[in-house]
Formats: sequence, structure tokens, C-alpha cells
Amino acid sequence: MRTLALLLCVAAAHATVVNYEGYKVVRVTPEDISDATWVHKLVKHLDLPVWKEAKQVGHSTDIMVAPHQASSFLDRLKRKSIKHHIMIDDVQKIINEQKADQRTDAKRFDHTAYHDLDSMYNILETAASENSDLMTVSDLGSPTYENNQQKIVKISSGGDDTRPVVWIDCGIHAREWVSPAVCQYIMDQLTSLYGKDTRTTSLLDSHDFIFVPSVNPDGYRYTWNGDRIWRKNRVPYGFCYGTDCNRNFDSDFGGPGTSDSSCSDIYHGPSAFSEIETQNLRDEVNNLADRMKVFLTLHSYSQLWMTPYGYTHSLPANYDDQYAVAEAGVAALEAVHGTQFDFGNIADTIYLAAGGSSDWAYDTAGVQYAFALELRDTGYYGFLLPADQIIPCGEETWAGIMAAVEAI
Repeated sequence: MRTLALLLCVAAAHATVVNYEGYKVVRVTPEDISDATWVHKLVKHLDLPVWKEAKQVGHSTDIMVAPHQASSFLDRLKRKSIKHHIMIDDVQKIINEQKADQRTDAKRFDHTAYHDLDSMYNILETAASENSDLMTVSDLGSPTYENNQQKIVKISSGGDDTRPVVWIDCGIHAREWVSPAVCQYIMDQLTSLYGKDTRTTSLLDSHDFIFVPSVNPDGYRYTWNGDRIWRKNRVPYGFCYGTDCNRNFDSDFGGPGTSDSSCSDIYHGPSAFSEIETQNLRDEVNNLADRMKVFLTLHSYSQLWMTPYGYTHSLPANYDDQYAVAEAGVAALEAVHGTQFDFGNIADTIYLAAGGSSDWAYDTAGVQYAFALELRDTGYYGFLLPADQIIPCGEETWAGIMAAVEAI
């Protein structure tokens, strides 16, 4: 049983706040297969959480190291002459610094801060009441294990539910706060600029936009009151908590890049669609599949725009078309602030990962353009992106999405 996972599970069971004082995030870059294998074994032996996997030899991996492990870990890397440097010297220090940029009582769109689940939902309800001709907010399927509700937002200027659908979901991984923040930014742009901006008006007169602003509300709430670095949902399995919902879809379920250990951050769950969160998404996507033009799921971090597949290096039948749309999106995104994204299929662009939502949307729901985006940054802050980057991240992401929709 993994030591860190057990400690976090004990903390979770007693609802205590997990403290990351002195924890470091180290970027390690093995340059050959021998060193990469050695690093992998060391990470497994020391039970170290990996923030970002290396997609191939010669690429970097970001690893979080506890204070009592740091000296030994860094010394071993030095003795093996493996390239490395510290990206974050004290994880808790950044968490503490960003507390001033968190809101629990906002009722209108505010992109200068992160919002907890209740505040996020209050903002959406207020926006819907102020834009009742465009925006509706409703519950998505059944409540989650901890009785939190996924919400679904529809932004439409009419069309009798016949228009092509642009699907955007956010926050499937709890700690990736910038994802739901960007969802809120895009919703604000659509509602506030309709009838004022020609491009926005044209998009909304020809498409319906569907948002799930927090796919994983249980996990997101827990990142505010328990463990800021929590990834999964909050369903207990044995001694440990949570399934990685983005390993729980029926797309090569249990395949590469997943784990059958409930203590793992990439635990796939006991069966495909075992989780209420993924069941709700499955049902809604299937309901809309015949008119869904594009499926987008927003993550962080790494700055990537990815097509299927994650579970295999094989390419989808329409890969050239998906690649061209991704290329258009990335070019428009970069034009806003110069932020550079890599793009391509998931397995080659980031790593092998089975059970993902975008693969399932393409393979099973039949959505011909299904993309997973990894937003800012490349690791300087990682999952702890400061709130002052929400607006620029939202600006560039929305520019990229608009260009992608127009390119299809």
C-alpha cells in the first residue's frame, strides 16, 4: 500500500487540511532509456506523486517530493548525472500566497479570482437570470456521491434545438482550477458580447454552446477544504478515495496509463462508467451526439491541444481533418499572447492514457472533432496557476476555440 496515498486517505477520512510545506516539484529530464527506467523505478520506490509524465525519453517529467525525501532524491539524481532542476521550491508557500485570490461569496462573473463551488454556481445562476434570453443553468443527471450536483449550462440564441452543438467541459480533475475558471470566462464572453460583437453574434446565431463548468464537483470542493492537489472524485474504495474520472470512460477501459489500485491518482474505477460523474456526461453527450459539432474538454497544465487517441498510438480515421482544426485553433490562440501550444494525438503529444472522455466521444458517441486541451502553464506554477493569469488564459483559449469551430 502506497505510503503517501495512505497518509492522504487518513487525512481525507478525518477532513483535515493536507499541508504541503517544504514539498518541492522537481523537473527531471532523463536523456536515454536507461536513465528513464532508473527514474521510473526511483519514483515508484519512493512513492512520489508525478505532476506531469514524460511523453518520451529526452522529455521532462515533473515530480513532487516531500521534505524528508528531497535531499535523498536530489542526491541520487546528481550521482547519476541526470538533468534536473527545482520548478517549485515550496508548494505550500504558493498555495498560501494564492489564498487572497480565492472567493467564496461572488455572485457575478469575476475573472480576477478563483471561486469555490458554491460561489461558481451562484455566479452562473445570476448570469442566467440576467441573460434569460440566452442562458439556462440546470442540474446534470443524478447528484454525485457526496451529494454535490454537476451543473449544465446552455447558451443559445434560439434555433429550436436544431443547431450544431459546441460542447465544453471543465474541471474533470479537481486540482486544475484554471479549467473551470476559463469555462466561466467563455460563458461571460458569449453572454456579454452577443449582439455587440459580430463574430460572437455569428457563432451564437449558428451554434448552441453547452458547458459543464465542474465535471468533478466533489473533488473540486475538496481542493478548497482539504487537499489543494487532489485530482480524483471522492468515492471511497477500500482504504483510499476517488476514481480518476478521465480514466473511467469506456474507451479501452483499464488500458495503458491507468491503475487498478484505488490509491493511485490514475485509478480507473471498478468498471467503465462506474462513477456518477461519467454516467451523467455519457448520457448527455449521447443525447446531443447527432448534432454535436465539436467536443472539447479543458485540463491543465502543459499547453497542448490534442486529438484522439490516448489509448493507442494509432490515429483516428479523420486525423488529418482533426489535426487541421487543432492547427487553426493553436495558431489563433498563440496570436493573442504568444502562448505556444503543441498539438497532435494524445498518446504522442503527452502520454498513453486509456479511458479518456475525448476518445470515447469520438469512438462511441461519434463526435468527429473531439479535443482535449491542456491549458497554461508549462510547469512554473503547474496546477497552482495564479489568478492573474485567468483572463489572459481565457482570452487565448476562447480565441483558439472560436477559430477551431469556424475551421470545421
